[in-house]
Amino acid sequence: MLASSLRGASRLLARPSAALAGRALSSGAPNVTLRYFDSRGRAQGIRYALKDAEVEFKDERVSLQHIISGNWFNLKADPNISGPFGVLPVLHWDSYCIGQTEAIAGYLYHKLGHGEGLSLEESATSAALVSCAHQDVIVMCLQVLNVVGTAPDLKDEQIGQAVQSCTVRMNGILPRLEKLVGGKDFFLKDAPVMGDYCIYDALDQAKLILGDSVLDPHPGLKAFMDRMANRPNIAKYVASGERPLFLTGAPQEAQILQKIQNVPKL
Repeated sequence: MLASSLRGASRLLARPSAALAGRALSSGAPNVTLRYFDSRGRAQGIRYALKDAEVEFKDERVSLQHIISGNWFNLKADPNISGPFGVLPVLHWDSYCIGQTEAIAGYLYHKLGHGEGLSLEESATSAALVSCAHQDVIVMCLQVLNVVGTAPDLKDEQIGQAVQSCTVRMNGILPRLEKLVGGKDFFLKDAPVMGDYCIYDALDQAKLILGDSVLDPHPGLKAFMDRMANRPNIAKYVASGERPLFLTGAPQEAQILQKIQNVPKL
């Protein structure tokens, strides 16, 4: 039975998740815009989900120049740009506008048909994975970047302590995610749902901060990451260069990451 399940999963892997969204989008191509900063930040999991479902959307990005110049405050005051809460990301789906990462993820979970065949409890698990990705993993990664980036005179030992603190906290989360994914291809069913896309992005960001080896003790998560990266639409998207280069969009991010990676592990 396991072998049969694996064969079925491999067939699903070979085709895009647009099949999941087909019925949800059957009424015609929607007019979709996702607006965020020119970074991965809190929007990249959403981009992956839209790309994998072959939803045509405008990936509108507020540049760093707008932030540095102070023009972002003018843009922020316009609800047509910053949405109902004055923050990004914002999703426009035809005439509907929604803000806040986790609310957008929940909306797309339904729009893209991710909940098909899943129970209320399984849908709640997907929402919990989205929350874990953004409130726990990505926040920790951005905290390390912020500590190192805002204090350029930090000694290697201090940078190492910041990285070690993040590593300890990640080591509290990763075994739980490993248990959740178990031996499955994806967390909840034989194709990714919103929780999968957000965890994939979060762990990819964690690898940039803590190194690839952070997942070595967790073979289920490593296999999951490879499986997500090899999905045809995601692989094509990454190879195209459309994905933002940086996690935060800060011009010095490459140098900050280099500092972090050069510090000996404590």
